[in-house]
Amino acid sequence: MKNNNVLMNMVKDLSPAEQKNLVNELLSLLGNPSSDGVEANGCNDLVKKHNGERPDCPHCHAKAKLGSVVKQGFNKDVQRFRCKVCGKVFVSTTNTAFERSRKDANTWRQFIGMTINGKSLKECAAECSIAYQTAFTWRHKILNVFKVNQEATMMTGRVEIDEMQFPISYKGNRVKGAIGTRRILTPGADNGLPRKSFHRGSDNKSMSSRERACVFCMIEDGNKSFYAAVPGVGFMLPPMLDQTLAKHVKKETALILADNYRATKKYLEDNGYQYMTLLSKTPNNSNSHKPEIQGENHLQHINAMHGQIRRFLKPFYGVSTKYLENYISLYIWIRTNKALKQERKIDNLSITRAASADCYISRQCLNSLPAVPMCA
Repeated sequence: MKNNNVLMNMVKDLSPAEQKNLVNELLSLLGNPSSDGVEANGCNDLVKKHNGERPDCPHCHAKAKLGSVVKQGFNKDVQRFRCKVCGKVFVSTTNTAFERSRKDANTWRQFIGMTINGKSLKECAAECSIAYQTAFTWRHKILNVFKVNQEATMMTGRVEIDEMQFPISYKGNRVKGAIGTRRILTPGADNGLPRKSFHRGSDNKSMSSRERACVFCMIEDGNKSFYAAVPGVGFMLPPMLDQTLAKHVKKETALILADNYRATKKYLEDNGYQYMTLLSKTPNNSNSHKPEIQGENHLQHINAMHGQIRRFLKPFYGVSTKYLENYISLYIWIRTNKALKQERKIDNLSITRAASADCYISRQCLNSLPAVPMCA
């Protein structure tokens, strides 16, 4: 304690300029300043770097360049802005993945990099010095960024389409009861599940298609653009195709390559799409489980994509159907930016996308997501 008092007296004897230099030297030794000049004082500076000093309005999307956004004072040293068009007040992080976050920009950078590299939540929580529940919320905020990014996908060329199925998982949806300080799980329907819990082995393999989540995938021109979503359960039906194919394929210019599934074929025909059906069990096709190949027209890319999605999800040890589309959106994001071979570039692109004012999802919204897709 005596040595501490001597040290404090020495610091008090320094001039203000010398004290400031001493603080900077200590911070430099601790490694707090980020390598790209973004200060570790919250995410406002991080968002400003990507969106400019004066962002567009996140509510009505009025352009700041046209003079629609003006400064509106400070709140706890954070610059506020006001939109002249809608009159709403906001800050740089409003409606971004960083909204309401009290952690610094460096922590977010580290977390996003670990998410891109497929690290577990426990690893992310330990490395970033955050709680496990915080890591869970952050992960799904980031995954929601990639899910929102898919909404702008529009395919115009040769499009391969096909679906795959995953067993419905109610992981994280059980109703837990408490007796004193002990938390218990009651078996079967008492857990709030619509069915009994499956055992490892044959139970999970013998389920019907109505107990499997449908993942609808599309690839344009081999590897030009990708799309995957979870529109419902079971096999593809017209309402599911309305949610996916109809919104992301331009029927005037696109050529749809599909298998011989009757419902999909009828939908394409009734809605005026240009399509080609690739049959199985043809004289020239020795493998009855794979559609035929007609020159450049085949389903090889989409079938390979199915295997890649399964391998991508395997390290996550069982993704709940509730969040399946979010994780698949992460795969689509990485696959789309695969040409950028340096992982740091993909991380920076992810941060830029997360800073866009259309990606915010609250923890309450995450908890209220349906256990299975709505279009069932």
